[in-house]
Amino acid sequence: DPLQHSLPFIFSDPEIVKSVLRYTLKEVRPDGSIPYGIVGNGMVAPMVADNASDLPLWLLWVVSEYVLATRDDAFLDERIPSPLVSPQPQPETVRGLLARCYRHQVEQVGVGEHGVARMLNDDWNDGLLGTFAVKAFKEAAEKGESVLNSAMSAWVFDYYARLLTHAAEKPKFIAEVKASAAVHREATGKQWTGKWLRRAWLGPTLGWLGENTLWIEPQPWAIVSGATTPERSKQLVQTMDELLRRNSPIGAAQMSDGPDMLEGQTFEPGTCVNGGIWPSLNQTLIWALAAVDPAMAWDEWKKNSFARHADVYPDIWYAIWSGTDSYNSFKHKEAGETVNNKYFHGTDFPVFNLHAHACALYSATKLLGLQFTESGLTIEPDAPIESYRFESPLFGLIKSPQGGYEGWYSPSRAGSWSIQIGFPHRAGVAIKSAEVNGEHAEAVPGENNAFVLTGRSEPGKPLRWRIRI
Repeated sequence: DPLQHSLPFIFSDPEIVKSVLRYTLKEVRPDGSIPYGIVGNGMVAPMVADNASDLPLWLLWVVSEYVLATRDDAFLDERIPSPLVSPQPQPETVRGLLARCYRHQVEQVGVGEHGVARMLNDDWNDGLLGTFAVKAFKEAAEKGESVLNSAMSAWVFDYYARLLTHAAEKPKFIAEVKASAAVHREATGKQWTGKWLRRAWLGPTLGWLGENTLWIEPQPWAIVSGATTPERSKQLVQTMDELLRRNSPIGAAQMSDGPDMLEGQTFEPGTCVNGGIWPSLNQTLIWALAAVDPAMAWDEWKKNSFARHADVYPDIWYAIWSGTDSYNSFKHKEAGETVNNKYFHGTDFPVFNLHAHACALYSATKLLGLQFTESGLTIEPDAPIESYRFESPLFGLIKSPQGGYEGWYSPSRAGSWSIQIGFPHRAGVAIKSAEVNGEHAEAVPGENNAFVLTGRSEPGKPLRWRIRI
């Protein structure tokens, strides 16, 4: 969670991001795993979820995004002491700790018999095995596989390889990381049921979850990682819209009606991880929708806003100025509220959960199709809005009602950067004029209705660009 919550600060206050990253990097253990949580005075939380299979993926993602966005390359050579390593050796560099995390994912977590990332005790869904594998928990923890983790690994490993390329790491290691991404991409794609991807394999005794019930968790990651073909991506978006989104006024539900949504679960249908609404999941959904259907992405972003929640449920005091981890869906009699049962009294303190704030901010960048690359950034400003402004110290994008776009990029060090502007959902787009740093520039045509501008920035002097189409 701290890693997810730090993502928007990349754009506004990168020192906060570094503080979160340093703390998390100190948690990396000798085998490259990361504790589920810290309690007391630096003690690892003694809980079954400590054997999670996905935590290093989040660290690889956020460090890659931070460095590629800010160009703070020196951070990779910063040495981080690790209190969890005893006796304490020479502090390791950030790049060394990331390599350790990567090795943990591919060697200790590894893959199961279907080539999909192993589940261990849990993935994003802490209670999945505790709910669905009670009768064969040991077998599920040993042999289970998480389609979510494989779909996420495909994207994270590619992004990590992008960071390694930017940092001029050894080509052999870069090729290995890319190959690992390809393995997970292929394995994820094979879990297509005809309408969506399966959720998880719980071992030979219990079999597959998600064959007759749509779980949202792996679906967006499959789209953004390229595990689904363009045709399947469109079909998947339509299915998620029909089963998870269309009837929900405040964002997509985590699970559809089906045999996996059990009355006998820890949580009632329509709540928490039994079909509730999660900002953490829907930020990735918005990202995926933006690549396939920008209008639907914009609609989903608005549905997840405090403003929409206030309009739909004006008598619920929370989720207006701050919110909680998840909300009850339209399937539950207390829709718009949060889970409240003997296992989890969410209504005791249903505010100050940072997902409700951070996810809306970060997913706004995905409405713009923003991705950082080895040499700059790409944007796909196809959101169906006549005019808008996205402004931050690092990056800005402004669309005028007359069809012009302008923006800036201001990383921490001087350099020459490429800005790729794409319009994949609009045919026949032509640039009438372009400027970079106040001077006429040539927009070089690229693939899929994209154009590339190149310019230089210096600390305190952003690369500024403008086009008219």
